[in-house]
Amino acid sequence: MKLPVYHFEGHIEVEKGQGFYRGYLHFPFNVPEGVGAIHLSLRYSPVRVGELDNLITPGLYDPAGFRGEAHRHPANEDLAVGVDRASPGFVAGEIGAGVWVAQLTVHTVVEDATPCHYTLDISLEAGRPGAGVATYYPPAPARLNDRPGWYGGELHSHTFHSDGALPPAELVAQARQQGLDFLAITDHNTNAALGEIDPASLGPMLLIPGMELTTLYGHALVLGTRQWIDWRTGYQGRTIDQAASEAHAAGALFIMAHPQAVGSPICTGCHWEFSHFDLDLADAFEVWNGPWPDPYDQNIKGLHAWRELQATGRRLPATAGTDFHSLGNWNSASPRVWVYARELSVAAVLDGIRQGRVILSAGPKLAFQVLPDGAGTPGEVGDIVVAPSQRATLSVSWDRVPQGNSLHLRNAEGLLLSTSLPASGSLQQPIQIHRQERVWVELYGENGFLIAMTNPIFIQPG
Repeated sequence: MKLPVYHFEGHIEVEKGQGFYRGYLHFPFNVPEGVGAIHLSLRYSPVRVGELDNLITPGLYDPAGFRGEAHRHPANEDLAVGVDRASPGFVAGEIGAGVWVAQLTVHTVVEDATPCHYTLDISLEAGRPGAGVATYYPPAPARLNDRPGWYGGELHSHTFHSDGALPPAELVAQARQQGLDFLAITDHNTNAALGEIDPASLGPMLLIPGMELTTLYGHALVLGTRQWIDWRTGYQGRTIDQAASEAHAAGALFIMAHPQAVGSPICTGCHWEFSHFDLDLADAFEVWNGPWPDPYDQNIKGLHAWRELQATGRRLPATAGTDFHSLGNWNSASPRVWVYARELSVAAVLDGIRQGRVILSAGPKLAFQVLPDGAGTPGEVGDIVVAPSQRATLSVSWDRVPQGNSLHLRNAEGLLLSTSLPASGSLQQPIQIHRQERVWVELYGENGFLIAMTNPIFIQPG
């Protein structure tokens, strides 16, 4: 049987003065019975315009939906999806007959005198009777540890199934060497890495399945589901609110990732541009992404934006992520996320994040309580504390803090206290409670960079 081949090509021309173009190109093609694999070959040029990169990524969708995305930078991409094998980012399995769609996502094509030229070639390979079908990663154990307490881990990491350098097994091994209690794998627009992880390799470390929705107008982490969430906002009218709602329906968290990052065309889609997004659909806000500082001050801007949300009365927990891509990303400047959970399980860690029981740290150990005077019950990070006498004490303790650092106590209106710190110690600061308050702690190094912070404790007058 002679199988069809498909060739598509065209130019992407950016209107003068527009700066860059972003959007989708889709190419339906027919797959007959008896096909065992599909091969795609993408070429585009120019790859670079001045100091900026063009980025076009291929995706594949069968009649039932998602089969893979290759969100990475090589312009010459040769891919295959078969019954028992698939290129990184793609899902092996049955090659069903019907209309498939190859989609090119134009994340950025920069304005240039020469239009960007692309070619996409698709060829089909005959099937082999009896070929096996790949299976997904089996469900995680209900719990790995039934002890309530603070668990530290990573919420933002990538493998070579998107633009990371490591295969999933090596990322898991590196995470275990770091002593992480949990690891979220969040590849760009694909969850294919989950199919390669041997549960036995995880040992006592919890794997949180996820992906990073890498849209053209902002990125978001979806944590806690093996279900692929359609990230293609703007395609056939899809909205980011719909994506967030689908994540919640799957039992997952929806976290705004590095919302104050530099955006397109420098970092494609990295800056949050969804001005009409319903913030009630966000479960958390990534204030700290990668090392502090960063070349574009995204973390400083992110922290300020989060503080402004606190001033509006919104309860939106702050999170962090190394945004791990390669060896060396986990270092003394990268943040670890500490979550107070009732046990070490996916559901419990997600609940801890939802409730704001989260501390972020690049090394220091930090604890924070509100102790109401009189008959009130003390509270920790994420708690709501009632202060019957309208008086309370803010109690902070710390350890492993380099000399020359400073502690800031803050509320929604600004700075309550700033003081220099010894390497370890504690302080108690009395406050009057005349209205609803939220208070949190930020630690800064001698260079003025954030090295740890808590989420708020909420205080209500009695």
